[in-house]
Amino acid sequence: MRLGIWTPAPLSMRPDALSQPAIDGLTRHGGGVDKNYLYAVDTLQRAEELGFEITLIAQRFLGPDLDSWIFASALATQTKTIEIMAAVHPGIMDPRIIAKHAASIDRISGGRFCVNIVNGTRPHEFAAFGEWLEQDSARYQRMHEFIKVMKGMWTSDDFSFEGKYYQVRHATVPTKSVRAPHPPVYAASRVDEGMNVVAQECETWFVNYDKNYKAYDASLKRIEQEVGVMDSRCRHYGTKLNYGINACVLIGETEAEAVAEAESYLKQLETDKSIQSASGALGANLIGTKQQVLERMLRYQDLGIDLFMLQFFPFRQGLDVFARDILPELKLAQRKRPARGLAAAQVVALTGGAAMSG
Repeated sequence: MRLGIWTPAPLSMRPDALSQPAIDGLTRHGGGVDKNYLYAVDTLQRAEELGFEITLIAQRFLGPDLDSWIFASALATQTKTIEIMAAVHPGIMDPRIIAKHAASIDRISGGRFCVNIVNGTRPHEFAAFGEWLEQDSARYQRMHEFIKVMKGMWTSDDFSFEGKYYQVRHATVPTKSVRAPHPPVYAASRVDEGMNVVAQECETWFVNYDKNYKAYDASLKRIEQEVGVMDSRCRHYGTKLNYGINACVLIGETEAEAVAEAESYLKQLETDKSIQSASGALGANLIGTKQQVLERMLRYQDLGIDLFMLQFFPFRQGLDVFARDILPELKLAQRKRPARGLAAAQVVALTGGAAMSG
């Protein structure tokens, strides 16, 4: 099991009393070194100490967020072990330029960089900064070409490509990444065309689940089914895929306390659409007592989830609560736990908890 953490940024988190002033500063002139950047550095350095292995930086062109790639480069100099993943949108950025950027950050970080391909769900963002394609199939064809060009630029000394959306003539990126053959590629997709691209080209797929945390049991069935489908696709293409999940962790002394926090999150969403993206992470339902959260993480792992990309509320304090209440028991369970395929009853026995409920 790998633990990841979202890099705290305005449109990737629900602001709290500590982070809100730092976010507000992004929209005003002055103020010296950016406080949101310093907040992120503090959070990620703490996450490194706790053993978190990777962080994801979202790209939000129409938010006050710092650019993900510049953010990634700056964070690379302030961290030592954590992998840094920057998001990129085909149709806004050029894969040839991204290949050069990625190789550069990978060198700066000592081989700790990876790329998150985001096909895009916000047409207005593409209208302002790139080109939106109405058809899903067209966007995924462009995404596939984007990845092929990026990889070709990384791995070939004389790369040419003739696609519908990208054409390359005798090009290369002389700057070679630390990791061979190239930095890992991550992606999410909800449709067949996109899932086929991910199965062929990516190292990790972020699984789909219901964004309503109350549909937890249905989400488990969906994840089990889709992981099986993706495993079959990978066998067809001769590839191998890891699986990740995005989740917001809310821990309470009682389940009711944690659920009340989740409901307050959704209540805020009714009038504050800036937290819409982050609110989807509630659907993983890592909401409840420490025992419930632990049991659910182990249950996801049993379904094949390798990576947990986590956020918290309040973000920085929530990370410390997770470290205190979950990490010790999680590490203990991992030492005792067999490989993928453990039965639910065995999970209960290992964690000392009651039967897992939805």
